[in-house]
Amino acid sequence: MNSSSIGASIEEREEGPLNAVGTGALRCGTKRSWQSAVIATWCSPSRRPRGSTLTTSIGAFSAKSVDCCVLTMSATAIISPEAPNHSLIGGQSGMSIPELPSGKKLRFILLYPWDDPMFIGISALEIFAATGERLQSSRISTNAVKQIGTLETLLSCNTCPTTDPRRMWACNYRENGAELPIWIDIELKAVATIAMIRVWNYNQSRVHALRGVHEMRIELDGRLIFEGEISCAYSDGNDAKDLGDTILFTTSTDILDLVAENDIFLNEYDSIKATLTGLDDLSIASDGTTPLMSPASSIADACIQRPRTAATGSRESRRGSLADSDKTEHVVSTDEDDLENVYNVYKTKLFHVELKANWGHHGLIGLTGIQFLGPDGEPVHSDEVTVKLSHGELCEGESLASLLNKKNLSCTPSDMCLLKFDPQTPIPMLSFTFPKEVSLSGVSIWNYNASAELACAGVRCAQFYVNGKPIVSPVLLRKAPGYVYFDYVQDISFDRCHLFRPVTSRPNTRSISAFIFQLRLLSTWGDEYYIGLNGLEFYNRRNHRINLGHQNIAAFPESVNILPTVDHDPRSSDKLIDGQNDTKKAHHMWLTPMLPNRYARVFVIFDSPTFVSRIRVFNYRKTPERGVRHVTLSADDLIVYSGEIPMSTAAETGILDINLREA
Repeated sequence: MNSSSIGASIEEREEGPLNAVGTGALRCGTKRSWQSAVIATWCSPSRRPRGSTLTTSIGAFSAKSVDCCVLTMSATAIISPEAPNHSLIGGQSGMSIPELPSGKKLRFILLYPWDDPMFIGISALEIFAATGERLQSSRISTNAVKQIGTLETLLSCNTCPTTDPRRMWACNYRENGAELPIWIDIELKAVATIAMIRVWNYNQSRVHALRGVHEMRIELDGRLIFEGEISCAYSDGNDAKDLGDTILFTTSTDILDLVAENDIFLNEYDSIKATLTGLDDLSIASDGTTPLMSPASSIADACIQRPRTAATGSRESRRGSLADSDKTEHVVSTDEDDLENVYNVYKTKLFHVELKANWGHHGLIGLTGIQFLGPDGEPVHSDEVTVKLSHGELCEGESLASLLNKKNLSCTPSDMCLLKFDPQTPIPMLSFTFPKEVSLSGVSIWNYNASAELACAGVRCAQFYVNGKPIVSPVLLRKAPGYVYFDYVQDISFDRCHLFRPVTSRPNTRSISAFIFQLRLLSTWGDEYYIGLNGLEFYNRRNHRINLGHQNIAAFPESVNILPTVDHDPRSSDKLIDGQNDTKKAHHMWLTPMLPNRYARVFVIFDSPTFVSRIRVFNYRKTPERGVRHVTLSADDLIVYSGEIPMSTAAETGILDINLREA
C-alpha cells in the first residue's frame, strides 16, 4: 500500500473491526482438554498481521484440566494445511506449507533483532516429533563469527524461561560482515516428522531482551516451513507470563496428546497451578480486540505484573555501577548553582571558539555548523565572516568554510569540518572575524554529525572568547545524534551558560541526567499502518512536572501530515506535550504513519543535561489498536527502560509510569 492510499483511508479505517477467521482443534485427553484457539485477524486480507491467514498471534491457546486449571500460551502460531492460500507472510510468500513436514536438517535463519545494534540471539529451541518425543541433534553449527554462550545450550535448556546468559546464545552480527543473515543449523539424529517447534527468545534482562530475534525463517532440508515474527521476551523468569512462541504443524488431537506428555512447559504449569487456589472465580475480561471462544482465565494472566527492569539480583548492582561511572564523568546539573549569569550583550569584531574536548573519539574533533545570535536572539548575517584556525590541523579535504555554509542539518561529511585532535598538544582554536562590529548574545551550535560513530568526534567542551577575553567558563556541548530525524541545534545564551563541571559538585540523586530522551515505538496493539500516543509527562528529581515547549519535542515521522493526501490533521507531535493527556479527544493526540523498516520515534530534547526521575506515557485512545505496545527509552543513546504500554480502551487511557529512580 502506497502512502496515498494510506492517507486517503485514515479516517474510514479508524475503527476497523476484528474477525475470527479460523480455529484449530487442540489437545484432548483425560488430564487436560485442549480448547479451540481463535485466530484473530483483520476482516480484510490485506490488513492481516505478519504471519498470514495461517500463522499469527493467538489471543488464547488454552489447555484446561478437569480441576479448572487454565494454561495460556501467548503468541502461538498455528500452521494448518486445511486453510486456503498457503502463504506465510501476508500472502506474499506463495510457498506451500506442509502438514507434518519430514526431514533431518533444520536451519533457523535469524533475520534481524528487535532493536539491538550489535547482537542477536535466542534462549532455547524445542523441537517435537509427531511421535511426541523431544528431538535431539547430532550436530549443531552456525555461521556466526563472535558468539556469547554455546550452541549446545539451545537444546539442553530444560527450564524455560531463564535469565542466565550462560544458558542462552547470542552473537555479534556486525562481526559477520557480508555473511548475513545469521543462521543456526541443527542436524537431527535421524529423519523425523516435525509436529511442533517452540522458540524461546533472548531474555537476560528487559534491556537485553532487545537482542532477541524479531524475524525468523525456518527451513527443513532446504524447504521453507515458517517465516514470521517472534515475540520479544520482556520478562525476567520470575514472572508467570510465558515467553515461548509455539509453532504447530498439525491440529491432530492424537499427536498433540503425545506432544503434551513430553512438553516440560505444560508440566511446569501443572506444578504452578497446584500452589494457586480460587482460580474458578477469576474472570479476566478480553481486551476487546481478540474474540475468545470461552472466558479467558489463566494462571499466567492472573499473575502478570509490570516486568522488572532487570533480574531481581542485578538491579542494585546496575544502579551502583552507574553511580560509580558517574564519579569519573563530567556532566552538568540544571541547579541554579551551576548557571553562570552574564547579563550582557557583547560587542565585538573577533570571536574565538576553543575546542577543549570531544565526546571520546581518538584523534579527531569537529563541528557541523555555527550561527551567531544578535541581542534579541536573531541570527547575525555571516556571509562576510572569515574563519581561521590556530593551534590545529585540518583533516585532508576539510574546509573551515563548511562551518558557515548553512547546511547544518546533514550527515554529509563535506558539509562539516573535522580537525586532528591530540589533548597533549595545543588546543585547536577557531577565530571568526566580522567585517564590522556586531552585538552578540549567544551562538547556535550544530555538532559533528557524520554518523552515529563519528558523532563522538563532536565537541564536548568549548571555551568562548570575545576580543581575546573569555566570556564564560568552559561550556558543555551536546553530542549530535548521528542522524537528522530532528533539528539537533543547541542554542547557547551567554547570559545563562551551562557549565562543564564534574558531577561530584552536585548532590546525590537517583534520577537520570541526559540531553536527549528518545522513545522508540517498536509495535502497536494491532494496527499495521499507524501508531500514536496521547501524551508525555516528564518529572524532575523533586518529582515536579517539567514544562516542555515546542523546542523540546520532536517526532519521526512528525505526524500523519507528512502523507501527501493529509493536510492540517490536528494530531501533530506538539499534542504530546499540550497537557491534555487522559482524553478521548483526537485533537489532543498524536498519530503518525509506520514506515517500512523504520521505527517511529519521539524525542524530548534539552539544551543542557536535565535530571528526570519519572516519565508518564499516555497511550493512544481514539483507536486503541493504534496505541503503542512495545517501547524502549534511551537517555543519550543508553537504553534505560524497555517494556509494554497498557492498551487504552474506550473508557480508559492506558498509562505507563516509568520510574527512573529504579533504572
